[in-house]
Amino acid sequence: MSRPMSATERAYHVTRARILDGVLAGGDVITEGQVSSSLGISRTPVREAFLRLQAEGLLQLYPKRGAVVVPVSLEEATSVMEAREIIETHAATKLLTAADTLPRALLDSLWERCAEQQRFAHAGDHVEFMESDTLFHLTIVQSGENPFFVDLLRNLRDHQRRLSTSASQDGIVERMLAAQREHVGLVERLEKGDLDLYLSGLRAHLRAGRARLLAAANGR
Repeated sequence: MSRPMSATERAYHVTRARILDGVLAGGDVITEGQVSSSLGISRTPVREAFLRLQAEGLLQLYPKRGAVVVPVSLEEATSVMEAREIIETHAATKLLTAADTLPRALLDSLWERCAEQQRFAHAGDHVEFMESDTLFHLTIVQSGENPFFVDLLRNLRDHQRRLSTSASQDGIVERMLAAQREHVGLVERLEKGDLDLYLSGLRAHLRAGRARLLAAANGR
């Protein structure tokens, strides 16, 4: 049985989710009183949650005034994708050099993600698409058996999620379908077991994703 979530954890997870999903946009001001009232908890755990969010770069605290949601920086897209490329390249290299053939269960799981992404894209469901996209990449990194990299990728994907929610929604279906097609290509390369072929596809995918994100953020 999992333990109940503490008041601090509730305040942290609820506020963080609102920031990542764009409910709280860059520049918005929130106070301990607002969050404590909405959750029915005291201000002390909210203060602790705010400090944690400030350490993550999501909030800037101003004593006796509240907290300001840190605006999204377009430079984040480049930094996130560069870090992801390092992590995912390492995981794929370890995975493809560890055995002659990859587990069928791993490949089947990735194909399932590709199929559901196509459904989510055609339905215009960006939230579910992003979740599936995250799980696609996490599945590969988890196979590299480095828990630190897995946690780091989750954090990076959260930053990317925030960038995505702040970007223009025009052309979002086309962007999702483009990413899904690239995922299909990545799984095909994994099945061939050619490391260099896969890594070239991975780099192209991440860089194309960054370009799409920056274009959408600039309203193009």
